[in-house]
Amino acid sequence: MIEILQFLFATAKDQHLYFNQEGLVKELLNEHKFTAKEISEALEWFAPILQGGTDLDINPLAIRSISTWEEKYLPKSIIRQILEWEQSKTISLIEREILLDRLGELGLDGEFEDDDMQLILEGLTYHLQHYKYNLLNSSGGGSAYYCSNNFTIH
Repeated sequence: MIEILQFLFATAKDQHLYFNQEGLVKELLNEHKFTAKEISEALEWFAPILQGGTDLDINPLAIRSISTWEEKYLPKSIIRQILEWEQSKTISLIEREILLDRLGELGLDGEFEDDDMQLILEGLTYHLQHYKYNLLNSSGGGSAYYCSNNFTIH
């Protein structure tokens, strides 16, 4: 599955998961020759991200410790980088949790080189910070569009 994720992030086609998922699936099957199983696994992997993460209740004052599960399935360099980004406010608390969860899920599926995991980390971070329309705060209504002062913001 890592190949399809790397492809989606490298080509910026991951943004189509929000606006044209059916077209993306057809393109991946017909033009890029990914299998239906690979595509299905990738869509399952993305599902928690697409659903938003709005149900995450994170106390910003709590100290985050890494679980034994995360230590087992994530390279230490990846964990360290995620925590450094969170401390420097490069990523939000929600993004930190999504990154740890989704990358840990990849680790469950098999052994990956640190470089492969690094590419997914960078791609997913970019995705969360640029395409995460379902992660908008409640004032945005969970939509890519919302109206404020008679202007539509895209």
